[in-house]
Amino acid sequence: MRALFNFNFRRMYATYPRLAVVATAYDGERKTALSLVWHTPLSFDPPVYSVSVAPKRFSHDVILRARTFAVHFFPYERAKIVELIGSTSGREVDKFKEFGIKHFMSNLQNPVIEGAYLVLDCEYLDHRLVGDHTLIWGEVKTVYYDPERVELGEDGGLRLRNISPTLYVGDGIYATVSGESLERLRKS
Repeated sequence: MRALFNFNFRRMYATYPRLAVVATAYDGERKTALSLVWHTPLSFDPPVYSVSVAPKRFSHDVILRARTFAVHFFPYERAKIVELIGSTSGREVDKFKEFGIKHFMSNLQNPVIEGAYLVLDCEYLDHRLVGDHTLIWGEVKTVYYDPERVELGEDGGLRLRNISPTLYVGDGIYATVSGESLERLRKS
């Protein structure tokens, strides 16, 4: 092994691929949508989800003013809209109008974009500046899901059905996994 001491994650795609998502929010004046690969659940009970957003991004302040956000998970066939949303600034363009993004407003007043197989509608809990990004977390209040792609189990759990998730590899390259590559290694 070799050691590299001076690096940052800006070009460190060795930790990828990562699941690409789209976060949305509405602060009463502007709707926003941004693509992210830095996001994660933080707690089972209560269910808490987080996104990591650079303060220079237009969506950063919209989310903080809105005090809510929604996280969208898209199938691979929607990767182009994920890239389009992520490569356009909401400061200059209303992405919903410009790209004809169909959506409805959630109970928390977040835009919920059609075509996602899963959406976590989150109420803001807190945020913290971590280096050059702000970690923003919220309690998941409602989960919207596509019953054609997500199955509601008898135990109340949600399981994906034939989903090819959108994975970001870096440098504008996307990939997915196929059902044939899945292997159960844990005994039920």
